[in-house]
Amino acid sequence: MSETKGMTAAIADALSKFGDRYDRNARLAPALLVLLPAVVAIIALYGKSLGVLGTIVTTIGVCGGWSLLADFARSRGKSREKAMWAKWGGPPSNQMLRHSDTTFDEVSKARYHAMLAKKIGKKFPTAAEEAKNPAAADGVYASAGNWLREATRDEKKYRLLLNDNIAYGFRRNGHALRRLGILVCVCVISWTLLRHGLSPLFDRLHKTADAEALFSGGEWISLGIAVIMLFAWIGFFTEETVRSAAFSYAHKLVVACESLFSAQTAKASTKEKADSTSKSTNAGASARKTSSEAPGEDGASQGVKGRRSTRSARSQTDPQ
Repeated sequence: MSETKGMTAAIADALSKFGDRYDRNARLAPALLVLLPAVVAIIALYGKSLGVLGTIVTTIGVCGGWSLLADFARSRGKSREKAMWAKWGGPPSNQMLRHSDTTFDEVSKARYHAMLAKKIGKKFPTAAEEAKNPAAADGVYASAGNWLREATRDEKKYRLLLNDNIAYGFRRNGHALRRLGILVCVCVISWTLLRHGLSPLFDRLHKTADAEALFSGGEWISLGIAVIMLFAWIGFFTEETVRSAAFSYAHKLVVACESLFSAQTAKASTKEKADSTSKSTNAGASARKTSSEAPGEDGASQGVKGRRSTRSARSQTDPQ
């Protein structure tokens, strides 16, 4: 039991230190789900003989095993993504920025187009231009989508957007690994049932009246997890669930224009107020300087006049 707990703790510790939240949930998690039935079966059926397996698992992680799994899942997912986008009619964000798409009303879409055109330095096509040259229009929309993704990297400001991105990545990569996951489940079920041979299995089926006694606790756990994951691979990791997550993420990505535009407007307003305050301060200082200098000049003038008058009076009263 202690060996099993040690291996579980080693796996949990290694996973907690791997990458960021997106890497762990969207890339590594689907690959681990493929291995889940096999790992559970190993622990449940051979837990007493694990020995240094926890150390082995930790070593695999340190040597790049987790990175290899995550990269494998991502590469399979990206490869599958191209085929799905082609089937759907293009990247979801491109579709939502098209004039022909009805996801957003025309007023909102025109506002998004105007803002994004300034950001990417490229004029957005009109509806007629889009219809005439769809590929060129999609090139502009793709550039706008790239800019939006880079502008919304802040996890604190765009946490909901990141959550949708993780959900899409998780489903996409899981769908790409679907066949492999089903194969692992079938292998685990087969091994659990037939590891002692076909004859012993038939003997247990005929001689055991109690269903609970038909298999050991470890065998029931192995079979249960394998069957649950088999249904998950077949029923959940479908193209339809990937499509739903993809369009949900694309919708939030385009709507992020609203917050980006608001932030830009607020920043411009703050700068304008600061400039206005600075000008008022400078004008006030200049006025005070002028008013402080004016009496000094008058006093000096009066002093000069007074000295001239005194000299004139002396010249008139002194004897010749």
